[in-house]
Amino acid sequence: MTDETELTPEEKMAFQRLPREAESSEILEERIVHSLRGEGLLRRPGVDPAPHRWLRPWIITGSVAASLALFASGLVVGQWLGTRTTSEVFLAVREQDAAQVALQIQEAGSAYVTALAALSELRGGGPPALEGGDLVKQASDFRQGQEVALGALYGAVYELARLSPEDIDVLRVLQILEARRDREEGLGDEARNVVWF
Repeated sequence: MTDETELTPEEKMAFQRLPREAESSEILEERIVHSLRGEGLLRRPGVDPAPHRWLRPWIITGSVAASLALFASGLVVGQWLGTRTTSEVFLAVREQDAAQVALQIQEAGSAYVTALAALSELRGGGPPALEGGDLVKQASDFRQGQEVALGALYGAVYELARLSPEDIDVLRVLQILEARRDREEGLGDEARNVVWF
């Protein structure tokens, strides 16, 4: 207790003799039960409960339809986001692939030109100590290198013509290389310095 006055021993005994629980009157109990039943919070004993309002068929049907609509819209949005993300990644990979292919073409072209320069140095003549058989072998290697270089050039021009068939200059170079190849294989006429338009 927070009271400043001290209780006498008799008062303490009187407080201890008081009942700890007070029984309510039956009239009060009946009034509370009647009030709860009137508000629909308490059922009458022995009476079947009324069907719950939320279990009516149209509410169940509406709930199922709403859940299906929510599920379907989730699928559609997920597919749309997935497709958009996939197409963005695909375009980024294609751009990266195009850059890598351009780099490979540049590296291959540089290697081709370097190899042709090395072949040109062979043609210019080797060390003066070469004699007979070594000189023939060097000339044979030079011709083989020249044929390989022309074959690679033909392949590159052919692919370039396929890549841009409207480029007249590329088509002219391809036509010249095809005529040269046909002459070397004995299929064409003699060499001419005429370019047809």
